[in-house]
Amino acid sequence: MSDVVIDLNIVDNVFVKLHHFLKAGDEIEGHAHTFDHITLISSGRVLMQHDNGEEEFKAPHLVVTPKGTAHKFIALEDDTVFCCIHAIRDGDGVDDVASPDISRREAYDLMQKYPLTAPPVDE
Repeated sequence: MSDVVIDLNIVDNVFVKLHHFLKAGDEIEGHAHTFDHITLISSGRVLMQHDNGEEEFKAPHLVVTPKGTAHKFIALEDDTVFCCIHAIRDGDGVDDVASPDISRREAYDLMQKYPLTAPPVDE
């Protein structure tokens, strides 16, 4: 992950993590989520490597990734931007756990409390 700018925020229990790949070839570490989630490819192109192979997506595009699916993104163009979007819930997926007044620090702590579910995807 060489030239990747990351920003995150949580509003009303919706987690949004923005990834801005400055250069083609930039990538994020592979991972999986406890719940289904959406990735919004907002500019550029990415290669998504996942448990079932790989797919290329060009902006604008929404990608739905089922829970537990290990995946990673690699930029295919300079200046590629995408956002990982999902609800913040506890480990059972039932209760809301993020206050509407959550701070960035509390959001980060919450994400550490409910970590990703799978190890990185092999390169």
